[in-house]
Amino acid sequence: MKSKIVGELKPLEHDLDFFESEPYPIPYFNNKKLKIGFVDARYPSYLFEADEVLENFLKLDVKESIKNAQLVFNYYDEILKFGYTKRLDIKTVEEVWNFVYPSEIIIDWDENGVFYLCVSCGCEWEEEHGLQLVFKNGLSLTKASGHGESYED
Repeated sequence: MKSKIVGELKPLEHDLDFFESEPYPIPYFNNKKLKIGFVDARYPSYLFEADEVLENFLKLDVKESIKNAQLVFNYYDEILKFGYTKRLDIKTVEEVWNFVYPSEIIIDWDENGVFYLCVSCGCEWEEEHGLQLVFKNGLSLTKASGHGESYED
């Protein structure tokens, strides 16, 4: 299986429909290398669209992540209201990124054929549920929330 963007894909042993790439530099995260997961890479129509979504996402750079900081900060602020996490030393909204640790990317699609590029992250304010960044069609950050929530509000 091969992606036109990231090259050779390997299946996971426990899920033969799920394929992943070798770590690939991601401009949005200052070229940090992350594995990219493709949930249904066996289907040519999925793989073609997933590559388009990934291509969109790879056009976003650090400047875009700075613009998106407010959405991530809002999630941090929401979690603070629950009272079980300590306030972090964040002086500006953009500094929220200093407490976010991206670990992998998964490209998923729903029953209507809408694609979502999801970045799984650890974060210092929500260790249990982490942070999921959702980019609808890979074009822009549309949601920042804990893992396991829906891709859209």
